[in-house]
Amino acid sequence: MIQLLCSDKMSERLKQELSKYYIEVKPDSHVVLVEQGYPLPREKLCIVFDALDYMDAVKLAVSGIQADMPFRHKVTGLSENKFAVIEPGDVRYLEAGSDGIAAYTMSNRYSMKETLQYYEHVWGAQGFIRINKSQLVNLLHVKEIIPWFNSRYVLRMNNHTELEVSKVYSKRLRRTLNI
Repeated sequence: MIQLLCSDKMSERLKQELSKYYIEVKPDSHVVLVEQGYPLPREKLCIVFDALDYMDAVKLAVSGIQADMPFRHKVTGLSENKFAVIEPGDVRYLEAGSDGIAAYTMSNRYSMKETLQYYEHVWGAQGFIRINKSQLVNLLHVKEIIPWFNSRYVLRMNNHTELEVSKVYSKRLRRTLNI
């Protein structure tokens, strides 16, 4: 939950962004997003932001609130006309395709609702990293990192699947793993 102290126009933008992360806007919350120029409420945690940089305030608020709610990281996926609750640790990798986002676990493939960018943001702290424009990989399930030509890599997963890291994202992989 979060409280908003801002203009009506900004309030609508913030509500829209916060709803993507399932964060409710309520006036009795102990965390308040305050647009610069509005009075600060007493005895509440305030995040003051400039109207031009409101997305930075959203990211800061989301990271703090979601850290307190580990169940928010679980997702539901559809497989064989049944929904399943999936833990991030069970997902080997996520892939965007023509039919949407798919999550691959050891035993199944699930259709997912959100975007790769959403999962990259929400699951990034749990070891997920973008390896190309259409895939996120869970580094906990990578068995080998094979140098490839043209500054790229191939990741061999625990289940022997091989995923190619593009040249653009190989820099981030090297930085993350200190290669």
